[in-house]
Amino acid sequence: MAALIQLTDGVDGVTLRLENRISRIGRSADNDIVINDGLVSKYHAVIEARPHADGRSGFDYFLQDRASTNGCFVNDQRVGSGRLHQNDVIRLGVNHFRFIAGHCDDLTSTTQIQKTWIPGIYISRRKR
Repeated sequence: MAALIQLTDGVDGVTLRLENRISRIGRSADNDIVINDGLVSKYHAVIEARPHADGRSGFDYFLQDRASTNGCFVNDQRVGSGRLHQNDVIRLGVNHFRFIAGHCDDLTSTTQIQKTWIPGIYISRRKR
């Protein structure tokens, strides 16, 4: 499953999974991904998952601007529509997102709960 990871000052933040074949993005509450930013149009863009053209399993992902006022940018280039690639940075208004094509849960950031020798006391450690 693909995902968008919101970037704040270049640091990964919230992960937004692209669970639908078509994910609608914009300021209006009826979008799949709602961005509360005055520079983002009510119905700004869509990301569409299309089966690979060569018959391989999986999907290619395409970003399509929906005639937004301020446009869509991929890697600082304004686009009307185009295929997304791993780690592309998408800008909508002042919001930046990193596109991850084959997103899966990152086990390196999973927290494990471990029992201590003291009854009823548990500690959490990041799994390495």
